[in-house]
Amino acid sequence: MASFDGAQLPRQPLSMGLLLSLEPPELRRLLKSGLRLGLAPPELEQLLCQDWGLEAGSPEADTLLAALAERDWFRWNPQAERWKTHLG
Repeated sequence: MASFDGAQLPRQPLSMGLLLSLEPPELRRLLKSGLRLGLAPPELEQLLCQDWGLEAGSPEADTLLAALAERDWFRWNPQAERWKTHLG
């Protein structure tokens, strides 16, 4: 599993510069995958499993997604039915 500490994430709007500087690389890959069309739930589940070693719905996965949603970087878009990354 990739290491992740949501408390260590900056609390500022997400920009491409910030996205490219984030660690670990799995976090950058997750956020990049959510750009443009976003991720359908099965795509997110696969990414969480492959990159993070997490099962969707697990406390660890929920903590990761909550930390990103709290910063308004990555959240569920009900109209598109996809997980999307938000810049700005």
